[in-house]
Amino acid sequence: MTEIRPIPCSFFDIPGLQSWLDEMACQGLFLQKFNFHRDRAVFTVGDPYPVRYRLDPVGKSKKKDRERAELYQEAGWTHVVTISKAFHIFSCGDPDAPELYSDPQSLSLALDGTIRAQIRYQLSFVLSTLLLMGGLLFLTRDIFWADFLLWTSPRNLFTLALTAILFPGLFLVLALELRKLLKIQRTLAQGLPLKAKKRWNRPRWILVWIAVYLPLSLFPRVFLEDYRPKLYSLEEAVLSHPWPTLGQLEGTGPRPLEEEPKVDGHVHQNDSWFVPVQEYVSIDWRTHSIPTDTGKIPGIERPYSLWTYFQYDRARSPRVAQWVYELRRDEEAKYLTRAQKNTSFYGKVTDLQPWEKLDWPGLDRLEAVRYRQQDQDCWTLAALRGNEVLMICYVGYAGLEDCLPLFLEAMD
Repeated sequence: MTEIRPIPCSFFDIPGLQSWLDEMACQGLFLQKFNFHRDRAVFTVGDPYPVRYRLDPVGKSKKKDRERAELYQEAGWTHVVTISKAFHIFSCGDPDAPELYSDPQSLSLALDGTIRAQIRYQLSFVLSTLLLMGGLLFLTRDIFWADFLLWTSPRNLFTLALTAILFPGLFLVLALELRKLLKIQRTLAQGLPLKAKKRWNRPRWILVWIAVYLPLSLFPRVFLEDYRPKLYSLEEAVLSHPWPTLGQLEGTGPRPLEEEPKVDGHVHQNDSWFVPVQEYVSIDWRTHSIPTDTGKIPGIERPYSLWTYFQYDRARSPRVAQWVYELRRDEEAKYLTRAQKNTSFYGKVTDLQPWEKLDWPGLDRLEAVRYRQQDQDCWTLAALRGNEVLMICYVGYAGLEDCLPLFLEAMD
């Protein structure tokens, strides 16, 4: 039968941990192992009797630790468990058995191995954590900058920022633990006995849970939105500019429409401090269906697909607009590259050409890419003018040279 108790003191509080384990033995609880993740100790339940527990610092090598354990065993001490990179714990029920260390100075010398092990462990932990965080930030840098500039997913940005703040705090805790161990060694080197520190009434993992889990998990879910842009229909949305209609775009091409088609689509609108105006408009001439006498609903054939979307952003400064331009263009480039592997007829992209830089009066930057989708010629362009960014994706028969002037006129 076993019983679990919270550990009321630090693993580096040598006299405090030893006296607590001695008290547990007098209550019939004998140490079996430690649960480091939850600061709990597992005890075997038995008949109470006095048992001494002593902490032996981890040595410089495992071979020397085994040799010391054999000497301790001959003196009546039994190895119970090892606190990783810190101490071996031995127990003895014989009150006449000698202590593991006869004076504080010898224990101080023995702590050299534990201190070196802790320094190596902490350095490796800090370096591996920094490398991991650096790698994650490098791989997700586009997502981070997009969230930071556009405020698209505040919850993800908050979690990432808070994690970056909490990790240095964790490094500080490790440094304080090492400082505490060095202070213990100095006290022992002076020949002074150690005094047990004040015990706490509840396991420290509860404090860690409150300090880490709640800010990282609960706070963002309650106070921050996962996805901030709002969805509107084409009729509901109030846009910043009177953008050209589908009929106007097709009117510039070789197959102009006789009348404005009935379109379907949606609008995403968002804002942030860096980019106050963010508008995504998607327009699609969808196939309409009507019932027949047979009850079936055949689709009305249309001569070709008409679909376009454009993303308009107005930033606070031209420098921010350049960042947004690069983010939008890179995001579109990655989408088109992935779409080449799409198995769906409507989503698959073929004949993808490299992005080309174009010159256009009044524009600071203009890049375009051409490809085929749904067996039609398509194009996507990214334009930068001052603090304005415009991304257009078009499926139809009109050329970008014909459509771009309409959008620039609308921006003016």
